[in-house]
Amino acid sequence: MKARYKDLNVEWEVMDVRDMALDSCSFDIAIDKATMDSMFHGSMWDPPDDVRTNIDSYLSEVVRVLVPGGIFLYITYRQPHFIKPLLAREMAWDLKVETLPDRPGGGVFEYFAYVMKKHGTSEGSLRSSGSQASLNSSETSAESMA
Repeated sequence: MKARYKDLNVEWEVMDVRDMALDSCSFDIAIDKATMDSMFHGSMWDPPDDVRTNIDSYLSEVVRVLVPGGIFLYITYRQPHFIKPLLAREMAWDLKVETLPDRPGGGVFEYFAYVMKKHGTSEGSLRSSGSQASLNSSETSAESMA
């Protein structure tokens, strides 16, 4: 990624998403496309303890690094009845689920966008300049788990 996007003003870090060496309240948005999915194994009806522990550690870190009013976007094909209980953090954020339908003629496969907004005011915390802080956890995790 560093080589591909060397012309951008981006600092790439490799670390474990369950224990990130990042300052608290330092990101406006975190995006997950496949990081949490890679942590799943076993039954989705009753995930094994290590799955629950890894996901809990990961989500606790996302909550910690998001600014008040910050957004965590998780995109997956996994059904809401499996995922919502794992994402629920009523004291930390509000959870909304949106269905992303497949393209016309593409079949019946749906993706889901889980949008969590961290509690607290967003006034002054979300930057309006082009230098918004963001965390793409998929790339961070993929490199750290390799």
